[in-house]
Amino acid sequence: MSTTDEPAGGPPTSPEDWRELLRRQDPPEEFAELPRRQRRRARKYWRTARRDERAQRIRRQRSQTPTGLHIPLTALVLAAAIAAYTWASPHHSHPARAATAPTSTAAPLTAPTATAAATATASATPATVLTDRQVASAFMTAYCTRLPLQDGSHNAAVARAAPYASPALVANLDAYDDADFDVLVSRQATAARPTAVTVTEPTTAQRPAPDTAVRVYLQATATIAVTGTHDYTYQRSLTLEISRSDTGNPWTVTRVLGLGL
Repeated sequence: MSTTDEPAGGPPTSPEDWRELLRRQDPPEEFAELPRRQRRRARKYWRTARRDERAQRIRRQRSQTPTGLHIPLTALVLAAAIAAYTWASPHHSHPARAATAPTSTAAPLTAPTATAAATATASATPATVLTDRQVASAFMTAYCTRLPLQDGSHNAAVARAAPYASPALVANLDAYDDADFDVLVSRQATAARPTAVTVTEPTTAQRPAPDTAVRVYLQATATIAVTGTHDYTYQRSLTLEISRSDTGNPWTVTRVLGLGL
């Protein structure tokens, strides 16, 4: 896989930098195998998708840059927080409310507390319930779902798979292009979605080490239906390393061997 192209002096900072970057980028090698007319359309489609991806990155960078408006908003938030703290202090508490405080533990949960507890339980359930095979299947389904026109790059698929992967793996996948996504763009596909995912034991050649109580290797194979100019189906198989910090802790995908990560 090739790393994301950027100018030698660092990431582009102006529209002219982006235009120069796009002019210097070469389309995927698969385009050379297409007939002339399809190759021209594929190159145009590919450059449009790359331009949209750069535009999204610029918008994200600009949204992270503080502006003058943030300063008064921050002051208002701090003032509101100080006022709330002051009102909740003992000097402003109601005598009757203070008297009933010791017995509040026996009272039913209020609506906000119950909602918070339910939310915490719901968010913790997938991490504690999913088995290693379920994590492998969920990761494969999310990562192999591609929507070229909507996503703009394979990074959207990485974001969909992030709940089932370690932060280090997510960062690694984000840093590289993905050949499958480039092929979908070259064939003018609008969507690619797994219709079935099977999880099996890898062969001896596919397994880099024996399984342990905190690290296992599984072979995940997805059957993917592609829609677009020409509908077709293909399979993608990846060997996944799935780990946990200790027995009883949730499993996460920590390495994708089929991608060399």
